[in-house]
Amino acid sequence: MNTNLKIVLFVLAAVGFFVGFASSIPQIESRPPADTTLGVNMSPAQLAEAGKAVVTGDKIGCLNCHGVGQPGPRAPDLAGVGARAQTRFNEADYTGHATNAEGYLRESLLDPCVYKVKGYDCLMGGLAIDKNLTPAEITAVVAYLQSLGGEITVSLSAQDLAAAPAGGGGGAGLAGKTAQEIVANAGCGGCHTLSALGLAGKVGPDLSAIGARANPDYIRQSIIDPGAVIAKSCPGGPCPDGVMPKNFGGRLTADQLET
Repeated sequence: MNTNLKIVLFVLAAVGFFVGFASSIPQIESRPPADTTLGVNMSPAQLAEAGKAVVTGDKIGCLNCHGVGQPGPRAPDLAGVGARAQTRFNEADYTGHATNAEGYLRESLLDPCVYKVKGYDCLMGGLAIDKNLTPAEITAVVAYLQSLGGEITVSLSAQDLAAAPAGGGGGAGLAGKTAQEIVANAGCGGCHTLSALGLAGKVGPDLSAIGARANPDYIRQSIIDPGAVIAKSCPGGPCPDGVMPKNFGGRLTADQLET
């Protein structure tokens, strides 16, 4: 047997060995990500997953204040909230109008200062959740919160899916033409104080006299890139980084930004 033939036979044997070895390894099926597009035929688990995407995303920045599995920097731990919601409306100091878990969770999103968790201030009062999320997204968030220790009882209707946010905006954009409308729909009052508009947020810097101490370029940058310069003084001490949502550059039109 000549040398070239020996080499060919060796290569074929080696290839055969590795092909056989690879075939013996258990194969893992690759599947596309679960579809979380909102629809009336979603299962409770799918609806909760869609709600989780809203809560963990930056559209309204829930996790800038809340935690899941540990206390948040400024707001309660959401772990187990589905179970707590089943009895909270029966507590002696509850002053809201809910009569079941779903009602309590919706109320916590849309009228959050009705009940304050012990040890926390109400920071969500100016966030205008209903002006930033569609009714379908709000229902999805309720489903996610119910899934954290409770039973998912909500579902989507065609009416939910057809409705826009109360602020009139669609998609990720913000409604509003005047500065007052834009500030309200963006939920600025959830964190900032702006005395001219009656806003008294307790997390971010006081903006009541921002025009006197900052030029337009600084203000513009602070809106579209809030981490570029961190203000030194906030109601609770030094201003924390990472609290203000970083998506306003994509949610505001050029005209809204300049307003």
